[in-house]
Amino acid sequence: MQVFRAYFKVLRKSMVSMCVYLVVFLALSVVFSVNASSPQIIDFVESKPPITVINRDVGGYVAQGLVDYLAENNQLIAYPDDPEQLQDALFYRNIEYVAIIPPGFSETFLATGEAVIEKVIVPDSRSSYYIDLGISRYLNTMRLYQQFGTETEPTQLLAAVAADLAARTTVVTLQDVTAEHSVDQDYVYYYRYFAYVALALVILGVSSIMLAFNRPDLRRRNQCSPLPLRHVNLQLAAGHSVFAVSCWAILVLFSLLLYGKDLLESGLFGLYCLNSFAFACVATSIGFLVGSFVRSHNAQAAAVNVVATCMSFVCGVFVPQSIMQPSVLVFAKFLPTYWYIKANDALAALGRITPESLQPIYSSMLIQLAFAVAIFSITLFLSKERRVSIN
Repeated sequence: MQVFRAYFKVLRKSMVSMCVYLVVFLALSVVFSVNASSPQIIDFVESKPPITVINRDVGGYVAQGLVDYLAENNQLIAYPDDPEQLQDALFYRNIEYVAIIPPGFSETFLATGEAVIEKVIVPDSRSSYYIDLGISRYLNTMRLYQQFGTETEPTQLLAAVAADLAARTTVVTLQDVTAEHSVDQDYVYYYRYFAYVALALVILGVSSIMLAFNRPDLRRRNQCSPLPLRHVNLQLAAGHSVFAVSCWAILVLFSLLLYGKDLLESGLFGLYCLNSFAFACVATSIGFLVGSFVRSHNAQAAAVNVVATCMSFVCGVFVPQSIMQPSVLVFAKFLPTYWYIKANDALAALGRITPESLQPIYSSMLIQLAFAVAIFSITLFLSKERRVSIN
């Protein structure tokens, strides 16, 4: 087992780089878990954006009623009817909306049912849409009472409109309709980012070993040794397997340390283990592919970063698949990380564990294993062709 022992002696030289990936991943896991833990919402407070109303329709009761309604539902800030001061207030974000009620507004509205209110808003202000809706709501209610109501006195009309607009719906109960194992669970985020760190760790470790054993002088010396090449390759494969399983086990154990109770009580821990183990096999095959063809540590570092980062972005690790463009997902289906994330998302949305609900998850795992076998086979074929051409 000389090769097997030498395997881990070489691996120790790359432990610093791998520990960096591991520490960063665990730190991100804790941060994402804290941010993902959404507290229970027990109350709702309506926001009131700062606005200014310039009422030039002095004495018009429709205009005054609108001013009172806007003051009740927004933060009304008084400013003089001076364009320069209003522009400065908007520029410094002291107010977000200026409503200008023109002279004769009430008279025109009562006569025709239509009237125009000028407005000046902060660019791209989202609150302006709600203020517009509030103004339209008040004027539409006033119009209905004017056409079909029995109130004739201005005070009665304003009181009726104000009473209607003051009505609120009381929420008796809030029902949680989300699945029991929703995507908001902390361990779901952990196993989503597992794909990135597993790719980086395993590819870095396996390719470091391959890079050392593929040095021309060492390879020629091994070929001259009494140890058959088949035994050398078998011991290297055993080393790759032990290393990949060790990385997978460490990451799984950390998930138990961070989310042990919730993860075990979910009943999905075994499925997460299977899915992550299938992806660890994929990462090992990719590491074998990278290590078979890189010839320098600079090329190795570039390959690790490009493969791990690009596959994570395209396949849904950093950006959820649910919001990605369909054209990107079509391309991502040709990458193994896509199927790992698809299985992970399916586990997150799993409400009841039934054979029918588990079938797509197992299918995604099998596709990952098929990718691992295909990448490993292609690497063996290309390595053999290259070795024959060199000899």
